[in-house]
Amino acid sequence: MLHAAVPNSRIIKQELNNNTISAVTFQDYKISVMLFHSLYLVDVDEERIGRVLKLNSMRNGDQWKNNDVLVFNTWLWWYRRGLKQQWDYVNDEGRITKDIDRMTVFRTALTTWAKWVDSDVDTNRTKVIFQGISPSHYNGTEWNEPGVRNCFKEMEPFNGSSAYPVGLPEAAYVVKDVISKIKKPVHLLDITALSQLRKDAHPSSYNAFKGMDCTHWCVAGLTDTWNQLLYAALLS
Repeated sequence: MLHAAVPNSRIIKQELNNNTISAVTFQDYKISVMLFHSLYLVDVDEERIGRVLKLNSMRNGDQWKNNDVLVFNTWLWWYRRGLKQQWDYVNDEGRITKDIDRMTVFRTALTTWAKWVDSDVDTNRTKVIFQGISPSHYNGTEWNEPGVRNCFKEMEPFNGSSAYPVGLPEAAYVVKDVISKIKKPVHLLDITALSQLRKDAHPSSYNAFKGMDCTHWCVAGLTDTWNQLLYAALLS
């Protein structure tokens, strides 16, 4: 969207900080857009016992807090298990466990982030935005099609006359609750409900790799709507 607005601008692309930061700089406007790869927002440290997810530690915040706009997003990796899980143990205030209820650790980590916003971010100069939960579509019961187990043949949005049948995912309520307790202004980019209606917008049958993907989204597509909402939030 930015490039479309200034197609002739000189652009520099960089991978920084051991490839944890992807940066695009529009030289003519002296503006940089950076993607910081932090799956859980809180820290994951390599220790003797293995990779430890530290729910109460967020050292990366020192690199974030002085930017003009911060857009946060986390949830997708919290419920992953097996080879896709990026940690081996959980540390919650010094208590080490092999695993714990995922919604509980998500809330704890998000609360750590919320406390950091209140204590470390100067919202007079930095606008803070949190992108809401991005839903997936693997269970047809959720959109009144029992027996459907993925989004493979879904070519139309959910067209029910009322709200999405199963309501919002639990994680969305956790996000809203935690953000409501932050003293400083944080804008929730609430894309969950509108995205639930788009069971047709995943790569699924369009995926060149032939994998069943009902989690990510086609580009161009639904995420363009997210970008428009983000743009409106930036101008507000």
